[in-house]
Amino acid sequence: MQKKISFILPIYGTDLTLFESCLERLASLADLAYEFLLVSDGAAADLVAICQRFVIQDERFRLIEQENQGVSVARNTGITNAKGTWIAFVDPDDLVSANFETSVKPFLSSEADIIFGGFTRFYGDGINEATFRRAELFPQSDHLKNDDLIRATLSDGNYYHEIYGYYLGTPWAKLFRRTFILNNHLAYPVGIIKREDALFSIEAFLKDPNVCVIDDIIYHYRIDHVNSISNNYSTKVKASFYQLFEKLSFDLQNWVQANPENRQIFATYCLRLSIELLFVDFCNPNNQATYQTRKAAFTIYLEHPVIDSLIKSANLTNMPIKQKIIGFLIKQKQFKLLDCLLNRKKG
Repeated sequence: MQKKISFILPIYGTDLTLFESCLERLASLADLAYEFLLVSDGAAADLVAICQRFVIQDERFRLIEQENQGVSVARNTGITNAKGTWIAFVDPDDLVSANFETSVKPFLSSEADIIFGGFTRFYGDGINEATFRRAELFPQSDHLKNDDLIRATLSDGNYYHEIYGYYLGTPWAKLFRRTFILNNHLAYPVGIIKREDALFSIEAFLKDPNVCVIDDIIYHYRIDHVNSISNNYSTKVKASFYQLFEKLSFDLQNWVQANPENRQIFATYCLRLSIELLFVDFCNPNNQATYQTRKAAFTIYLEHPVIDSLIKSANLTNMPIKQKIIGFLIKQKQFKLLDCLLNRKKG
């Protein structure tokens, strides 16, 4: 049987109850031509046991086990093993919508390479925090240009010409044609643990895909689970940012040269992520390094050739006031003031 959609779920440290809910919702989908690829990325035995139970109960479920190598490798493993015409990425603590099948069915025979769908953000108690349909995601969806998709993705949590950039930089609530991914050698970047999803999206948009938009809600994104990267300190994040900017700089070199606005947007994206890096690394209360050590690391970061050039070109105009202040201090390399502003104690 020709598979219609391959659902890829990377599994590592998910809450058991949330994970079961996710799989139960997938199992409730009626189409026998779906496949659900459960990629255990060194997951604990109790999570693997849940996977095995669903594999026994429903032949559409497949368990693939590998040593822990990160979510990018897990998703790439899923892509390699997928047999569907379409690929859908699902986070194991989220839910596809109850009307997923009826919403996507009319679009599966389209000429699109990427199908965008609506989504909700919801809390664990089931209450929706926000709903995003076509009107909130792409008000001018009949005239989407890949240049604008890239600009919106680099705008991150902001809107670019009313296109919601944060959504574009996520893997979920979308369908990717498998041959589009394979023929363009697209893969999630290994070793990058922040904004790896956005990098994948940008590389996809650079391939000039045909896109279409579903007005219906096809995905429910949970927003009250713990994000370990944001809440804890990891020595890997800073190195990941170096790798991210180097890769983006390489991928976007022609795109940046084509239009001065493109370079400005990319530069401001770099500055916004540098602000985030202050919180998760240089000025993170869980970073036990001394003030002098953290200051030296901050200086080295700003002297990186790619980062130095981008931050100097970044525009503060459209940033919220707090970001604008922090961004200005970064551009001036004022680490002492930044550390005071972010309530760090010197040591």
